[in-house]
Amino acid sequence: MFKENKRFYFRIDTEPSEGVEVFVGQNAGTQLNNDILNAKEEVLIISPYIDEVKLDDLIALKNRNINVRLAFSDLRPEQYREILTKLIHQHKVTDVKKKEKRDSQKNMLFFSSVALFCLGIFSLIYFGMHVVDDFTNSNNFLAILVSLGSFFGFYKCWEMKAVVEKMEIYTYHYSEKLNFKFIRNSRYDSKFIHSKIYVIDRKVAYLGSLNYTKSGFTSNFESRIRITQREKVNELVSFVHDIFEDNVNVRRHELFYLGKKIYSEEMY
Repeated sequence: MFKENKRFYFRIDTEPSEGVEVFVGQNAGTQLNNDILNAKEEVLIISPYIDEVKLDDLIALKNRNINVRLAFSDLRPEQYREILTKLIHQHKVTDVKKKEKRDSQKNMLFFSSVALFCLGIFSLIYFGMHVVDDFTNSNNFLAILVSLGSFFGFYKCWEMKAVVEKMEIYTYHYSEKLNFKFIRNSRYDSKFIHSKIYVIDRKVAYLGSLNYTKSGFTSNFESRIRITQREKVNELVSFVHDIFEDNVNVRRHELFYLGKKIYSEEMY
């Protein structure tokens, strides 16, 4: 019968200060988490699933100038925006010349609209005051024509102003807050990356079942192997970097595509 806190552990020493440790049970990520948080130079992670809590730890490392690379394969719909906004920064660039042109035209059309509206009102008042006295007076007909023309001009200027206000003056580009690879290949392409690999400072590596999530590191019943044999650790370093650099067999995300999905882009 399964016991909630049951654990399985053994260690094999190969060379002085080098060894292999196997741990099975809950809290399988305790030592791994400590190694990650105490990293001095580099943390490399491949995990199909990640969460916001653990991602914050990596951002804190990045802020300490630790080289961090994270590759993952899947996100739940409800965490999509929160995860990617932590990973992607939006840069909004204003076209100054277009903005100056837009503002100039908008102001000109605004004041023209006000002037035409006022002229229309004045002409309408003039017509109303004099039409009773002499309907046939040519000035009355001129006043009503000016009034109608002014209101039509006001309408067209206001319409043009609305068009000018929608002149696009902003462009956007995106950058990574953290060096990551969202592997777009899916399980339906038979290339779903399901490995969990962690390498810290090129000195220690972990393999196992635990994803880079809070539950994977603590409450789930997981297994992991800790390796400190330098030759094997270096092989894993090369393997992880190959995953990052191979964008043919392991297709990466398109940063601009992801950015557009999580950020709004005001164009005017």
